[in-house]
Amino acid sequence: MFRTNTFLLSLIFAVLAASSALTAAADMPVEEAWKALPTYQYGQDIAPLLVLDRAVIEAMTSPASRSACAARLASLLESAQTTPAARQYICNQLRQVGTAAEVPVLARLLANEETSEMARHALETIPGEQPLAALRAALTTLKGRLRIGVINSLAARKDAASVADLKSLAAGEDQEAAAAALWALGNIGGDEAAAFLAARAEKSPVPVPQALAVPLLRCGDALAAAGKLEQAGNIYRTLSQAGQLPGVRRAALQGLLGLEKQDRTAAILAWFGDTDPDRRRVAAGELGSLPDERLDRAAERLGQLPAASQRALIEVLAIRRGRQALPLVLSIAKSDKPELRLAGIHYLGTVGDASVVPLLVDTLAAGGDLTQAAQQSLASLPRKDVGPAMLEALNARPEIRTSVIDVLKTLRYYEALDPLVAIAAQKDPAVYGPALDGLRGIADPDKTDLPRLVKLLLGTEPGPHREEVEKTILIVCEKLPAGADRAEPVLTALGDAGTPESAMCLPLLGRLGGPKVLARIESALKQSDPQIQEAAVRALCNWPNADVADRLKDVAKHSENESFRRRALRAYVRVVTLKSERPESQTLTMLQDAMGLARNPEDTQLILERASTVRTMESVLWIASYLDNPAASQAACLAIVELAHHRFLRHPNMDQFGPILDKVGKIARDPAVVERARRYRLGL
Repeated sequence: MFRTNTFLLSLIFAVLAASSALTAAADMPVEEAWKALPTYQYGQDIAPLLVLDRAVIEAMTSPASRSACAARLASLLESAQTTPAARQYICNQLRQVGTAAEVPVLARLLANEETSEMARHALETIPGEQPLAALRAALTTLKGRLRIGVINSLAARKDAASVADLKSLAAGEDQEAAAAALWALGNIGGDEAAAFLAARAEKSPVPVPQALAVPLLRCGDALAAAGKLEQAGNIYRTLSQAGQLPGVRRAALQGLLGLEKQDRTAAILAWFGDTDPDRRRVAAGELGSLPDERLDRAAERLGQLPAASQRALIEVLAIRRGRQALPLVLSIAKSDKPELRLAGIHYLGTVGDASVVPLLVDTLAAGGDLTQAAQQSLASLPRKDVGPAMLEALNARPEIRTSVIDVLKTLRYYEALDPLVAIAAQKDPAVYGPALDGLRGIADPDKTDLPRLVKLLLGTEPGPHREEVEKTILIVCEKLPAGADRAEPVLTALGDAGTPESAMCLPLLGRLGGPKVLARIESALKQSDPQIQEAAVRALCNWPNADVADRLKDVAKHSENESFRRRALRAYVRVVTLKSERPESQTLTMLQDAMGLARNPEDTQLILERASTVRTMESVLWIASYLDNPAASQAACLAIVELAHHRFLRHPNMDQFGPILDKVGKIARDPAVVERARRYRLGL
């Protein structure tokens, strides 16, 4: 919000400043603006510049006024009082009104590092031979970056008269100037530049370097555009030879194909069936330009084409013809050639209708890429055609059930909910697993879908099956909007279920959280039934945040059931170390309290491991106190190197951290921990 407000304020101030400048410019006399120009600095009031902008535009109405305005601007360029900002503005204006008369002044600025670039840009746009002559003269006198800038300006002007000098530079020892000269020759083009670059390419090892190949390609394109097809063809043939850079070679092949003016269609078809993959790729890009009858001729010899060409042709036919291409694509989908069959199955999703659904369903049993292509095609076809067939196959074709469920999930086919619930009720994990996955994708957290899932949960036995159903309901409830009570629809679905049935859902409800769920848990904890009590403790331990930390601590401290105490302690350690707004010192105190409740080495180790989330020096020192405890030392070593990973904590406290890391390096049994301690000790 702060950044947004800052931006808006800046924008408002800019608009106000511009408005103020326009107002001032409207009242400022032109002569006052001319007087202010030489001392103008970046960031000053632009009102004088706005006045002069208008004056320059008005001066272009006649040759006389243009010349006068340009001369007055140029007279300020070499004045000692003229600031760099003013010179920049003047050169920009000379790009509009400059004439041959201003060229000498601009030419003198080319040798100055501070003014060379602005002068070059002005010379690039002033018409006539004089600015070109000035740039050519500078080409022979300047060095380094200034000369490279002049080379670029001559390239921008496409100055054929500078080709001779550019050829010399391209053959010279200055590598940067040579590279710039090659680029400029390609931009200028023409017979002389093309011949020079072509000769260099013929002497070059294969592949021709990109810095030479690209300018030569541009020359070829320019020659082709000028109708000099033989010269262009020679360039394209040189750069399309095997071994050339892939991008260069394909561009050259594209150029060659473009030269086929008489029967370009025949050339495209010939290349399309070529054994050269680059020729095929270039031709494939041109297939869309072929007339329908030519595409039909290509389709007739589909089986004779390479696999890549077959796929490209099928794609063009599918896109161009739509449903008209269905008979051909269907025949391809039944091919005994794997790659061809794969392409056909894939494009049935583009051109197919209800008639292709049985073939696609059968293909789901093929495995690998074919199964995936069939799934994608089925999901692309109308739901009204695919859905019923998927439901039929769901039970009739158990060998493809997983693939069928994936399609139903992609379609969000709600009619599949009840059949999937029935399958998910079976006890075989290989059967109920895919069905639950489908339910997770299709079901919504509403009063229609959740009751079905809750009923499924109530019908499953304790163990992995029930846990997976709980996970499914949890995932479906996650679809609720942020801030919604995720437990409410499950509680509604439970309705008036009896106490034993409700108890079965307590662990799930605990994962969802909320005050109503907590009230149910508290009530269940008071029950005499051990199973209900256990379900309540599990629910409390599943709580998604630290809201029940005190309640967990109470169970861990006072419960008469050893299993309950241990579960609650481990859950307490988990929730208090989740990310929160609580001060880290308070979290450390809570972990220290938990350590007082630890009754076995595993609990102690867990608490030390989770203490690594408290990134304070107090936490480091507390964990280090366990390095001499045989049952906890290795967990302490790991927690310390985890904390040492954070430079903001380690570096300012190296006087304390250093000896601790030395000790870790000596007692840790894990080589990785030892190495981390060594690296952190060295400050790495």
